[in-house]
Amino acid sequence: MKLLLTACCFLLVLLNGGGVECRRHPDDHGHHRNKQDRMLFVFGDSFVDVGNRPPAADKGLGSRQWFYPYGSSDSAHHNNATGRFSDGLVQSDFMARILGIDDESPPPYRLRKANEVDPSGVNFAIVGSGASSGEGLGAQVDQLRRLVNHGMVDEQDLGDSVALIAFSGAHDYQSVTVTTAADEVRALSAKVTDSIADAVQRLQDLGVSKILVNTAPPFGCQPFRAWSYNYVHCDSFGNTISDTHNAALRHKLGDWQDVMLLDIHAAFGDVVRNRYSPCCAETSGTGDGFCGEVDGNGNALYTLCADPASFFYWDAMHPTQAAWEAVMDNLQPDIQDFLA
Repeated sequence: MKLLLTACCFLLVLLNGGGVECRRHPDDHGHHRNKQDRMLFVFGDSFVDVGNRPPAADKGLGSRQWFYPYGSSDSAHHNNATGRFSDGLVQSDFMARILGIDDESPPPYRLRKANEVDPSGVNFAIVGSGASSGEGLGAQVDQLRRLVNHGMVDEQDLGDSVALIAFSGAHDYQSVTVTTAADEVRALSAKVTDSIADAVQRLQDLGVSKILVNTAPPFGCQPFRAWSYNYVHCDSFGNTISDTHNAALRHKLGDWQDVMLLDIHAAFGDVVRNRYSPCCAETSGTGDGFCGEVDGNGNALYTLCADPASFFYWDAMHPTQAAWEAVMDNLQPDIQDFLA
């Protein structure tokens, strides 16, 4: 029944051209909400980022998420780019729907008002971050801790809260190449998963009630790797990296109380069905371009499919809105059982 209601709500948003606004307004204290509602705290990178990297005046590799064709399938936002790395909604949006707290992800931390926290929660995720470095997971947990220390997130909020930790692996494993030795991959995976386990412990110490942690997706099936094989099959070495990561993650977190490993790896495999080519593909032939790139005369340096819903991947790494919806529909029963 919950799945049916979620799907119906999604359909209504689409039919209304994004005109449905379901956010609740804070009360006089700036953050309290109905007791039956949960708060969602999102940590990660471009898999779940909803606009924490500010817009830029010019389109580039680091700002493409704010320009066409990103967001072009997102009728919930009038088919405009919103800082999401997809043609529309991303994992954090569908997680919010599963939780029943809103029709989209909590707003990005960047847009939080000085003394308020949105009743639906906060999205701390930002493109380019990793679990173990950069504007990473530890720094994002620090942002939540500061909100707690300043009284903008209280004990009741945390007691009803859910955290999602979701990383694509792009930053953490970018140094790994086919010449990287297996023991080096294992050592790096140990470092990355140690950082994730440390963040989970810190969130539990803060009082977060339930924590969901993505497994790594099958790296070898991402278009930027499958490109070398004409998108016919996945890169086995890339999949070895994600398998190594996931084995370490299960060893460290598999039996933790109130922690669920969200099996994105299996869900991607169930949905992708050998569809490894991206809807939006750069055409440089070198792999150095990006979806949405144009030359100095405004000519497109990419190709765009006619029907993104028929593709699993939107660009060189990120799923389409339709793919994220299918993946999260696949995982919804397990998520609801975990949160019950």
